[in-house]
Formats: sequence, structure tokens, C-alpha cells
Amino acid sequence: MNGSSSSQTETARFISRRLRLACARLVLSAVAGFGCDQSFAAQAPAKVAVGYATISNSSLALWLAQDEKIFAKHGIDADLVFMPGAPALIAAINSGALAVGFTGGTAILAAAAGGADFKVLAASHVRSNHDLIVKPEIKRPEDLRGKRIGVTSIGGTGWMAAMLVFEQLGIIPDREKIIISAFGEMRVISRALETGTIDGALVTGNFTSQFKRAGYGVLGELEKVPMMGNAVVVKQNFLQSQRDFLRNFLRAIGEAQVFVLSPMKRPAVLRVLTRRLNVTDPAVAEDALQDLLKRLDKKPIPSIPALRNIQRLLQTQNPKVGQAKLDDLIDDSIVRELDRTGYFERLNAEYGVQ
Repeated sequence: MNGSSSSQTETARFISRRLRLACARLVLSAVAGFGCDQSFAAQAPAKVAVGYATISNSSLALWLAQDEKIFAKHGIDADLVFMPGAPALIAAINSGALAVGFTGGTAILAAAAGGADFKVLAASHVRSNHDLIVKPEIKRPEDLRGKRIGVTSIGGTGWMAAMLVFEQLGIIPDREKIIISAFGEMRVISRALETGTIDGALVTGNFTSQFKRAGYGVLGELEKVPMMGNAVVVKQNFLQSQRDFLRNFLRAIGEAQVFVLSPMKRPAVLRVLTRRLNVTDPAVAEDALQDLLKRLDKKPIPSIPALRNIQRLLQTQNPKVGQAKLDDLIDDSIVRELDRTGYFERLNAEYGVQ
């Protein structure tokens, strides 16, 4: 809970196991033409390892693409691999253990500033999908002085959301002696808040709903803040060699995103959300979905302004981030191509999305 060495060791072992599992699955799919230590071949992979870093409503489009067989419809055999925290996921993509990542813009930008040859292909959120949840006795921004706030990882998407909400509230964390602690996974953060280990937390969706129903407060309005949330990220060489494959992948993600927005698909969406989040209260699942619908876009086109907002704050911690060329980091050519053909408009019409 508090970053002890034993907790860090267990987290490292967990990440190592997931990486070995992802590599083993890719090796078993030998016809894919690539492995964990090889460059990507031109032949489209039979199975692709797709990593995601949070178990929350922000991963819903990815889960639906898998569970509702939208990936299969577009010829994609995806192996979804959960990695606890965006930095771990980014490291797995960089090593080749994961081919595709589904994660926030903060970790992507930090990795690119460090020399990683990443490309952002699409983004389902261009506004923050986090909320700052605080103990019931914390009513005003000034009540945060000297308090401890939990995030998934320092430098990750939750951390950036914290910096943005502090800015929105007019708070300078160092001056107010606010302590930011990393817990690795949103469920762990939630338990820490419930037990009083921390005074507030950056959480999403169903976690926000559960805490609000229990009387916890929300400070700020992060849903109004431009920020690249979940984005599809790959290495440059994978984009170059697997463009046709990635076009199909982005078709599937685009359809899954519209599936989330579709009123006619609401029962299926809630069924997947409830199962994936292990939620027993239907009202909590409905709240989590409504929270997501406020932040989800109809087209998964990445936004440079949403990424620039991250760059502006992150460069105060890492000056190299300020030198990153955002136009080079984003490659939206495939989603723009799909948009020009009317693909997303047809999906919205088919699924009844206004």
C-alpha cells in the first residue's frame, strides 16, 4: 500500500510473469512472423498481444471489441494482456513483448521524449477520464493541505490528471505539502482510500460511482479538461510493416467505440462492463457507463491540443518532454483515411448513434 520493498518486489514479479506469458503466446503463434526479440515481419500476425493498463470503464471499448467478437469480425485474433500501470505497459511495448498498447498520453509522451520510436494511431478520449475523489470531510481545495493522494503511477495518466485538477483548483502541490503516492493499480488505490491510508485518489468510472454513493466527495471538473486518455500506440517499425493489419485493428476499435455509444447496444455494453469490472450493483455499472459517455468521442481521432496539455505540465518534471514534436508522435493517417471514406458516419448510422 505504501510503496514498501515487498510490494514493489511482488509487482515486479507480476509484471515479469505477464511479459513471459505474452511472449510465450506470441511464440506459439509462430505463423505471426515475429517474436519478443525479433523485428516485426511483413506478414500479418495470426495473434497479436494488446496491452492495457487500467481495469476501469476507460478500457470498455477494448473489452467490447474482444467480448462481442468485433476483433474477430475484422480478422483480428487479439490476446488482451493487463499490465498494472502505464509505465509497465510502455516498457513491454518497447521490448516487443506487446505489439499494441491501449494507454494514456502521459506515459506515451514521456517514453517518446526518452527516445522511444512510438506512434499514436488513435485515441478514444480527448478529455480526462479521471476524477479526484476525497474523504467526506474534505470539502474545499484548501482542505487538501498536507494530505496524501493516490495515483496508479508517478508520471502516468492518473498522475497527470492530478496535476491538471490541482491546476484547475488553483493548488500548488509542493506549497500545500500534498503527498502524491503511487499504488500501481486502481483497485489497490481504492482499498487504500477506503482504509484511510490515503485522503484522496484519482479514479475512474465505477470507482468514482462507488465512492460517491458511499458519501465521498469530488473536487474539480476533470471531464472538462483536454487530455489524451486511452490511445492506441505502437512502435514505428510495427506501423511500417503491419499497416494493413493496423487498418483492420483500428476499424475494430472504431466500431467498438460506437458500440459503447449505441443506445440499442446498452444491454450488451452493461453486461460486459459488469463482468469485466466484477460489479454486482447494476446502478454502479450504469453510473460508470454514463460517466464514460460524457467523455467518449464518436471518432477515435487523436488530438494534438489534448496531448499538448500533457506536454505543458510534464515538461516541468522532464525538460526533454518539452522538446518532443507532437506532430511526429501522432500518426493519424489511418483513422483520417477511414474518416474520409465515411466509415465512422456509417457506423454511427448503423448503431443508431446521434
